[in-house]
Amino acid sequence: MLQKSYHFEVKDLIASFIDAFDGTVIKRFNQNRASEKEIKVRYLYAPKQRILFDILTPGQNLTLPVVSVTINGLTRDENRVFNKIAGFYVPTGNAASKKTEKTKFFRTPTPIDIGVNMSILTRYQSDMDQILSNFIPFNNPYIILSWQIPSAYELDVPQEIRSEVLWSGSIDLQYPVEQDPTAKSMIVADTRFTIKGWLFPEEVDPVKNIFYINAYIGAVSSRALLEYDNYYALKAQAYTLNSPNSAFYNTDVISLSANPRFIGPVSIEGDV
Repeated sequence: MLQKSYHFEVKDLIASFIDAFDGTVIKRFNQNRASEKEIKVRYLYAPKQRILFDILTPGQNLTLPVVSVTINGLTRDENRVFNKIAGFYVPTGNAASKKTEKTKFFRTPTPIDIGVNMSILTRYQSDMDQILSNFIPFNNPYIILSWQIPSAYELDVPQEIRSEVLWSGSIDLQYPVEQDPTAKSMIVADTRFTIKGWLFPEEVDPVKNIFYINAYIGAVSSRALLEYDNYYALKAQAYTLNSPNSAFYNTDVISLSANPRFIGPVSIEGDV
């Protein structure tokens, strides 16, 4: 808990989410359904209640249309927690430089679901219909946000992450039924999304890489066999392990542990 672990994951995902929807342009049509004017829709990260105060002009007029985006919560996604995986090693530096190259160890990232609220505020129904038509057909069944593993990992080759964005599939519409006679009418649509993201922990102390392992290899006796508890070969012979003083102290088998740690050489007897 003492290690700081902040890689801007949530911020980058929300920025990518807004960027995926931003760029919407609606048209104002005449009675013949011919376009007479185009208006770019603004996307803001703020609650819609706050936007109602911030987007007022000096004349107290609302500058619509506008779309507000906010986070409504974060949840660990149990469906993406497979097992207790310790983590993974990431080599850093130039492989040709044996003096400085190290390998960093990173713990497994936590899968999170980021809940997002989206509120669409327009003055006209045709504006609302166009904004809804701009994203609903493309969210069937989902869209993908492409981002990278945090730069703090210092990967030689950037690794892409693809996060699904799931739409709730429903939209709540609110019409100005009761309001002050002097107030401008406004239509509000509320909907929700879920972003399948990740939170990355901080790295632990890096480890030095191993470049050389000294090992001596000898010839194998034609009578070589191994004994390893109740593990049997394809033949029915019982395995016998010889001491280093045996006459058949020869092997071409080297065992390395994951550390790595040198086990052999061993001497074995019999037919393989």
